[in-house]
Amino acid sequence: MKKILSILFSLTALLLIQACSNTTPTTKIGKPSQTTNSTPLAAITLNKAYFKNKLIIEKDNKKGTVKISTENGFNKKSRNKNNVWANNYITALIDKKTRHTTYQINSLIEYKDHDKHSYKEVNYNTGSESKTKEASILKHDISCLGSAYSGCIHTEHAASSIDPTLVENIAASYIEGTQNKWGYKLSPKKGRDYFASLFVAEIAALVEAVTENK
Repeated sequence: MKKILSILFSLTALLLIQACSNTTPTTKIGKPSQTTNSTPLAAITLNKAYFKNKLIIEKDNKKGTVKISTENGFNKKSRNKNNVWANNYITALIDKKTRHTTYQINSLIEYKDHDKHSYKEVNYNTGSESKTKEASILKHDISCLGSAYSGCIHTEHAASSIDPTLVENIAASYIEGTQNKWGYKLSPKKGRDYFASLFVAEIAALVEAVTENK
């Protein structure tokens, strides 16, 4: 009996030794390394070249006009609907016959209120004096989705002409590598003033395109 138990014990020990020797060692797997292709997108450089590439140019051969706009240049993201915000751009209309160009600053102003503000006045500095001009409301949209108790969302398209000499002087002040802005103020019949601005780079891009399309 003792011999049988001794034989069984020896066989068991031998099997355990073989099992341990056949077991493959465990290797730790680290975190996958980032590939060289997963690089972040380059930041947009808001220079004259950028704005010129974004210009909208519409030619009307029957009327003999060319309309150029920076509307697609830079659009702000909407902020809290309780605050006023705006997307601003500038347009130029060229008369091919007279070679005369008219400029217009545009602001798409959005705000939440019960009443329409009517941004009917634009104020800006020419460098030598402060100038106030009347603005036109080209379009007014209103949305009262949800609760109208706290007010509806209004969007006004306010536009005003601006002196060509001033536009050309602003364009001439552009320095490559800078992101300076030219500012103006919009005053409503009701509510607070709104301070808007345009990049000097986009004005420079527009004026350069006007020269090329005259």
